[in-house]
Amino acid sequence: MPSEIEIKLDLSNEALESLLGSDLLGEPDDALRQSSTYFETDDRRLSQKGFSLRIRSTGASYVQTVKASGPAKSLFVRSEWETPIEGNEPVLDHTSPLISEFGPELELEAAFTVFIERRVWNIDLNRSRLEVVIDRGDVVSGNRRSPVQEIEVELKDGDLKDLFIFIRKIEAIAPFRFGIQSKSERASRFWTGSNSCSKQSTSFSNETSRRLPPFERSPRPPFGNSVSTKISFSCDEIPKAFIRRG
Repeated sequence: MPSEIEIKLDLSNEALESLLGSDLLGEPDDALRQSSTYFETDDRRLSQKGFSLRIRSTGASYVQTVKASGPAKSLFVRSEWETPIEGNEPVLDHTSPLISEFGPELELEAAFTVFIERRVWNIDLNRSRLEVVIDRGDVVSGNRRSPVQEIEVELKDGDLKDLFIFIRKIEAIAPFRFGIQSKSERASRFWTGSNSCSKQSTSFSNETSRRLPPFERSPRPPFGNSVSTKISFSCDEIPKAFIRRG
């Protein structure tokens, strides 16, 4: 089993403020601002063929990341190409497969930018090391803007059970949904105006409870009027869709 396992959580503003105001996390070990600009062709050829190109700015540094997903991922030994660059303009050269896939005349334009404030906590629990990251910010495309926020809890080293123990500590303070889509996936859907694909997150609802292990009902709804449930599971029972292995 890989040593790094990550679970994404979606919280309402109220739930997130409750978590930040509790004693569970305390002061963050690090705080920074990032902007990530995603590029695409005018006919969306990159995404249609399973590629994405992002330039992330942190302070004065810029890092370009090209990712292959879906069928495109199986064509390469690696699926991600990360390169430090000088500015916020794409660099198309031998460091990624885009030229070979689309040709030297490939023209890209900025599709949307994700601006976030990131806070990081390093947690020692029993004999395990966890990293908690809270991102809050906005997706901006032209004159449109949409808020985005999420929590990522990652097992850096140690026992998987400790990851779930900590998730339970969060649930005791703030109701949440398991996040399935990444910030970039949500931002891309916001950019395209699509509302028809898979849900952005899975809530503790009646429908969810039919697919998950046994649970106890809780009176606290995570969002709106949906029925909240309190999940009871072992490490081997957590749905695989909620876990990202690094």
